[in-house]
Amino acid sequence: MQIQTTIFTLGGEFADPARESEFRAERMPEWLRHMRLVFLAAFVLNVVFFLSDWRFHGQPHFPAAMAARSVIVLASLTGAILVPKAGDPRRLALLCAAWGCAVIPAGAVLVSPGTDVALFVTFILPIIFHLLLPMPFTWTLAAGLACGGGLLTGYLSGDPWKSTVFGLVLAMLTENVVLSLLVIRANRLQRMEWAATRAAEASGRELDEHRRMLQTLLKAVPAPLLVLSRSHGALFQANAAARRFFGEAACSDAASIRACFRPEDFARLTSDLPPAGEVAEHEIRVFPPDGPPRDMLLVTTTAVAGGRETVLAILVDVTRRKEMEAHLQWLASTDPLTGLANRSRFFEEAAREIGRARRNGHPLAVLMVDIDYFKRINDTCGHDVGDAALRAFAGLCGGLLRGQDLAARLGGEEFGLLLPETDGGGGLVLAERLRAGVEDMRLEGLAGPMTISVGVSEVLPGEEAVDAALSRADHALYEAKRAGRNRAAACSRTAPDEASAGA
Repeated sequence: MQIQTTIFTLGGEFADPARESEFRAERMPEWLRHMRLVFLAAFVLNVVFFLSDWRFHGQPHFPAAMAARSVIVLASLTGAILVPKAGDPRRLALLCAAWGCAVIPAGAVLVSPGTDVALFVTFILPIIFHLLLPMPFTWTLAAGLACGGGLLTGYLSGDPWKSTVFGLVLAMLTENVVLSLLVIRANRLQRMEWAATRAAEASGRELDEHRRMLQTLLKAVPAPLLVLSRSHGALFQANAAARRFFGEAACSDAASIRACFRPEDFARLTSDLPPAGEVAEHEIRVFPPDGPPRDMLLVTTTAVAGGRETVLAILVDVTRRKEMEAHLQWLASTDPLTGLANRSRFFEEAAREIGRARRNGHPLAVLMVDIDYFKRINDTCGHDVGDAALRAFAGLCGGLLRGQDLAARLGGEEFGLLLPETDGGGGLVLAERLRAGVEDMRLEGLAGPMTISVGVSEVLPGEEAVDAALSRADHALYEAKRAGRNRAAACSRTAPDEASAGA
């Protein structure tokens, strides 16, 4: 943290009076203890000196010295008694100034004999006024100059024109300048330290608040949230939702939580991560210990916590959404009555199968199926019986077709079948099996057997769409109907052209 120099006065104090008052108020308890010790020390030392000075009894300076010493003793004792009653920094500063007003004249009297000890005291006492009294800088400067000037005047009073007077005055000024600079530096350092400490405390409180807020958010997130090590995937923390989803045992053991993921999915928690501050999303499958597998949206981001790189992973359960998507996809591609593929899916699958057949060089057969006299069934037996007939045929297809084959209801009573890796002959065999199976069925409400007519064609090399093969199969279907129905017919490659010529 940087402390701007412009926030201090020349004396090293805060330029803002409110901030300076706040600083002084906070330091007040320390100053009170400090000044109590200063006054008590001054009292004890001067009592000792008072007793020691009796050896000079009878000398001319003795009465004045004892009186001056008595003033210092009484002033120091009074200061020690009044310090606890100084309730604010200003009162304490006034008490220190009052003590100085009593001590400085008394000190000047004590050093007036001009002895070497007096000279020592003359230069030592200003240090106390500069460095030990907690007063505003201007007061400290005035007290230090007054102390130095008063004591030097008292020291020189016996011989004011001695040869060293200029040097003593210069030395006293130098001492006061140096002490003033020390006070300025001390003031600035103390306030800078105070401001830095307060800033650190404020940052610590803010950090604690953010930490508590983050912990609250982690607990409040309704989706499972995991905090893991980026380097080795160890689990640092799991919120309540994660513990409910995975179980307490899994969230307390790194190996157990790893077992709930496929290896490639868990690897995404420690690799292929986004830069700090960004989010990555993946759809994965999770295997809770006490429940069925769930489709989850894995949302990951990286962060540094406690000096360690961590991964925050939120798991959003999208199982119902995936089921709904699959259901909607099924509705969009499936005939709701029969459960077979609808017309659009038939053409989509046909395009894919034609491309696969062309790449692999395999045949592809197409069947067109029509239930004979279906309108008559609806008119005479009712639409319920007609619907049952459609479903019965769909069920028969499910039993006879291979997994790679596709049956679709193209409309009304018409059906289309795709038979990969099957040529026209194989398609005709399956068509005959379908025809025989339908003829053997018995439907409730239908007096006689139900029959179908089937047209078979094969997708020819070079054809990129199923339309031409479907047209040929449709032509074969109508040939079967004209031949008496309840039969299967294969279309020759030239049949559509011949039909066009005949028309």
